[in-house]
Amino acid sequence: MSQRKELSPQPPILRQPPTHLPDYVVLNILSRLPVKSVLRFRCVHKSWNSSITNSNFISTHLSNNSNNNENDSDDDRAYLIHMPAMYSPSSNPVCMVACDRKFNRISEYPIPSELHLNCPEIVGSCNGLVCLAQYGNGSTIAEVIYVWNPSIRKFKRLPDTCLSQYDSVATGFAYQCENNDYKVVKISSLRAPNRPEDEVEAEVYTLSLNSWRRVGISLRPNVVVSNIKYYSSATFVNKALHWLGYISEGDGQFLNQNMILSFDVNNDKFGEIALPRGQVLPQGLVAVPQSLMVFKGKLAFITFGYPVIYHGYMLTHTPCFIWVMGEYGVHESWNKLFSVQFENVIRVHFYGCTKHGELLVEKELKTESDDGELQRCNDSVIVSFDPETLHEKDLGIQHLPLIATSFMESLVLLDGAT
Repeated sequence: MSQRKELSPQPPILRQPPTHLPDYVVLNILSRLPVKSVLRFRCVHKSWNSSITNSNFISTHLSNNSNNNENDSDDDRAYLIHMPAMYSPSSNPVCMVACDRKFNRISEYPIPSELHLNCPEIVGSCNGLVCLAQYGNGSTIAEVIYVWNPSIRKFKRLPDTCLSQYDSVATGFAYQCENNDYKVVKISSLRAPNRPEDEVEAEVYTLSLNSWRRVGISLRPNVVVSNIKYYSSATFVNKALHWLGYISEGDGQFLNQNMILSFDVNNDKFGEIALPRGQVLPQGLVAVPQSLMVFKGKLAFITFGYPVIYHGYMLTHTPCFIWVMGEYGVHESWNKLFSVQFENVIRVHFYGCTKHGELLVEKELKTESDDGELQRCNDSVIVSFDPETLHEKDLGIQHLPLIATSFMESLVLLDGAT
């Protein structure tokens, strides 16, 4: 009598009769579909849902999407624009996502009310995840940080940080490609009595560990970070986060020297990048960088010149300058690529830079009365501006955003979040 042989159970992938496509072929097809289509296929069968929510499939889908975004198609990259709650019909802050390079197709993702965020800020965006932070005021508002995937409507609240006492804070969000992980870096500053510089401390959150840990900020000997450009988004490029900051040397003898503070997400080390020399403008004034950015894959910063008072209003008469670091970490590779003059404006504010190198800026327009007096009007326009071709387009955004950053859809957090 023959013994009945026990068959090992099939893996929980796509159990189908032999007449159907092999499992690996179906999974390969699914991993190349848009996020919304993949989510629909979860309803086909429990095994399909199990395969799609598997971390390996999520990583493969992300890799395929990232490779597609390397192409220069107009429809392969989105830009996320954060709108404050006061302009939202639902009284919740809204993230507007422009789905094409020309900003012709725009979708809205209201920030979930379950997050209970009154005045959130976008820390950054990586691989479809958006990091949201609401900083506490010590009394009525508690500090809270979330990572949120608007494409799949999943979010995760981070545990409370170690450093709860601060006067100002700067935060950054980054992807650690070596371990397929995500990190949030928080730099806190506390005013120190009888000292010219602040006490600056840092801590790092790792998503896979779901915990914070303190990290020392160690630069050159006898050099300390005295301040950071707080409440501004960090710039993530070359596997590192970057903030504009200031250093002090020799027990505070030389204060507020401009620099770029970097943080390598792979080794959790802080570093210092010197700004380029030669930023002196006419009349001996110095152009101070307004914002860091990623310009066509390279670290860059933008300066809007120096202010001039005219009839009681502050005007910007000098061009905006764009400096780009050609070879990352090499000071001599800083190069002033563009010098652009904005006409008929009282103020220019920079929000972000697209993958293709277009600047997203707000221009506050100026008008003159019949007697020649300058008048401040409430008209502001959000435009995309190409510094190479000087082409400018009004994006038609009715209300002023808080931040603009690149964005792509993904399945990240599908395997475990609220």
